[in-house]
Parts: sequence; structure tokens; C-alpha cells
Amino acid sequence: MAKVYVVVENGDLYPVIYKTYEAARSAVTAKYVVELTAEKEDIEEMDDPSYSMASDVDIDENESGTTQLYIEKGINIIIQRYNVP
Repeated sequence: MAKVYVVVENGDLYPVIYKTYEAARSAVTAKYVVELTAEKEDIEEMDDPSYSMASDVDIDENESGTTQLYIEKGINIIIQRYNVP
């Protein structure tokens, strides 16, 4: 049985079906590279180890097949795994 992954952002599907979780997650990080880079630079400028990234995109696939990523408030992203024959 093969696996495929879809990305749903605020209820809308990305137009591609992915063969791996990593490819789906990479599509999300590529789309939001500007926001993620800016957040990382802001934290580095603070030079305070108590601050960490609010975004959460570098996470492993959830065993349930539904993994939620966080970019910022108002951007809800789910990577959903489907098993296909």
C-alpha cells in the first residue's frame, strides 16, 4: 500500500499530492520562507536564549497521519497522509 500526502492550508488544498511527508513539509517551508527567515533573524537579534521560534514546522510526522504545522496566527496548516492501494 502506497502513501500520499496532501497539504491543507486554512481549508484550501495545495495543488500537488506529495509522495513523502518531507516533500509536503518542504512545500510549506518554501512557501513561507520569508516569514520563517524573518522570525529567525528577529530572535537572533534579541540574543536572548529564553526566546524561541513561535513557528513550528520542523516536526516529525504524527503517527495518526494528521500533522499540524504552525507558521503564525491565522495560518492553519495540516499535512494529511492517505494510504492508497
